[in-house]
Amino acid sequence: MNREKQKKEYFKSFRYRWLSEKIREYRDYNIQDLSEEIKSILSNVIEEKWIYKLKYLILFFLNTSIYTKSYKIMLYASDEGLYIDKPLGIRYWIPDFMKKDSFKIREEMMEGIGKHLLSEPEIEEGIRFVLKGYEDIISILWKKALESVIDTDIFKDTSKELLFLFGEYMGELKQVNPNMH
Repeated sequence: MNREKQKKEYFKSFRYRWLSEKIREYRDYNIQDLSEEIKSILSNVIEEKWIYKLKYLILFFLNTSIYTKSYKIMLYASDEGLYIDKPLGIRYWIPDFMKKDSFKIREEMMEGIGKHLLSEPEIEEGIRFVLKGYEDIISILWKKALESVIDTDIFKDTSKELLFLFGEYMGELKQVNPNMH
C-alpha cells in the first residue's frame, strides 16, 4: 500500500472512531448558546421590521473556519432570494468543543501509527478531515436548538412557512423539520 493510500485509510479509520465517541458525548450537549443565537437573529429581523420577508433560517458550515481555526458557524436569516439578496440577519456561533477537540485530535494523531506516518502538514490535514465530520453532530444540535425555541414568543410573529435549513455555505442545503410541541 502506498503512503498516500495508507494515510487516507488512517484518516478514515480515525474519523470513524473519533466521531462515534463524540456523537455519544455530545448527545446531551447544552444548546443554550446556540438557542440564544437563534433568538438574537430573529430579534434583529423583527426589530428591523423584516419579519414579513423572512423565509429561511439557515445554519451554514463555513469550510474556511476549519482552515483558519475560528470554527465559526453562520446563522443566516434570508428572504426568498436566499443567496442573491442581502441577508436579513447574520449571526455566528462557535461550538466551544471544536477547538478543544482539535487539540485532542492532534495529540491522538501524534501517538501510535500516526507519529510514524504523518508530517506536521498531514496532521493538520487530518484534523480538518475529522472536524469536517462534526457537521453531522452540529446539524443534530441545530435541530435541538430550534425545537427548544420554536414555542417561544420570538417565533409567534414568524410565518408558518418559515423553513429551517443547514448545509455548506454556497453548497447543498437540507431542510430541518423541528418537532413542534
